[in-house]
Amino acid sequence: MSRSKGVSTVVGAAIFVAIVFTIIFPLILYLNTLHDLYMREASSRLSYEVERFNEKLEIHASTGRPDALGRAPVYVILHNPSQLEVKIVAFYIESKHRGILPIELSNPIVLAPGASISYHVPFTIDPDDEITVKAVTARGRSYTAPENRLSVRHPPYMLFVTIENMSLRSWYRVRVESNGVIGCVSPGISLNQICQENAEYTITPSAILRLFKANNRKPAPIGYAFFHAMPGSYTVYLIEVLLDDHGNVVEQTVDHTTLNVTDGDVQVFFQSEFREPLTTMTILLASNNTITLIPSLPIPPRGDIVVPFTISLGNMSEPLENVNISLSITQARSLSWTISLSRRTLRYMLPSESYSSFFVIHVSDSDWASGLWGGWLEYEVTVSGKGSYTGNSYNNLVTAKGRSYVCVISSILPSQPICYLG
Repeated sequence: MSRSKGVSTVVGAAIFVAIVFTIIFPLILYLNTLHDLYMREASSRLSYEVERFNEKLEIHASTGRPDALGRAPVYVILHNPSQLEVKIVAFYIESKHRGILPIELSNPIVLAPGASISYHVPFTIDPDDEITVKAVTARGRSYTAPENRLSVRHPPYMLFVTIENMSLRSWYRVRVESNGVIGCVSPGISLNQICQENAEYTITPSAILRLFKANNRKPAPIGYAFFHAMPGSYTVYLIEVLLDDHGNVVEQTVDHTTLNVTDGDVQVFFQSEFREPLTTMTILLASNNTITLIPSLPIPPRGDIVVPFTISLGNMSEPLENVNISLSITQARSLSWTISLSRRTLRYMLPSESYSSFFVIHVSDSDWASGLWGGWLEYEVTVSGKGSYTGNSYNNLVTAKGRSYVCVISSILPSQPICYLG
């Protein structure tokens, strides 16, 4: 009996060992394998999410030169600032007129860390369309260009140009040219104008603001120009236009600089070489020889001579202050005269500004008793002033001479005025 019990114990132990090796161990191995697979997948997913989180892409939308119909090709400027490789697999264009257009890339764009590239998107923007460009990467992230509602009529960024120490005797042309196929620019004063590959802005001396002295310091003239620009690379030229000693127009490039417009407005400063202003003034009389008719009654015959005039300050002049226009009589025959107001004064004049007024000369026939009715007088209009910038005094800046004949209308023969031309 005891022997049978021992055999049963051995058989039971053998069955237990068999169960352990045939079921428990494989189950443990299987569970370990599942755990290992889970940990690998979790680690892979975590790594993917970390990479997706750390992925970065800078994208800017721009256009090229529009064609004759105002349609322009679309470009994107891409930069990878992260430490991971970025793969772009598609673009989405949100068009105002055509809706959302997906553009899948058969050959993805691969950007290494720190790399930049420009890419021609197979899309043409119409002159009245507005678009927003998005890029989609292989990690499932989407990046939108900051140039929202991009339009060839309204480039998104401003390019400001400041010219310091301008010469008052020169014109200045600011020219902006795109470098390469990417870029489009229009003058800032344009209204709804389609941008082009280059644009110009002209600054004339008359556009310089009024100059006032502060703390006994003379401010140098400053001019400004501004443009609307698409993202891209541009060269800005400062061209000075002036007259040489022979009066010929001469253009010379004073300075230039190359810049990138990618993520905001850009300001450029130019320093010009100042030249003393070439101050000129012109004066126009209605006529250098005029005839004034006065009645014979009352005695002595008397009347008024009106002398209208217009003065203009030259474009290359400096602003003038305390501008005096004076009238003087240089010679008279058979007339006595008085001037009610012989001087006109202007507080300030800017280059290219004009001023019109008149003088009144009261005359009477001083020799009427001798039977020689009528007479004449010669006058002179003189302009003087002070330079607002240089402080120079311009005495007799310009002078104009004229003669006025006075004829008497007889009450007996009104159709035959009597004039003295001697």
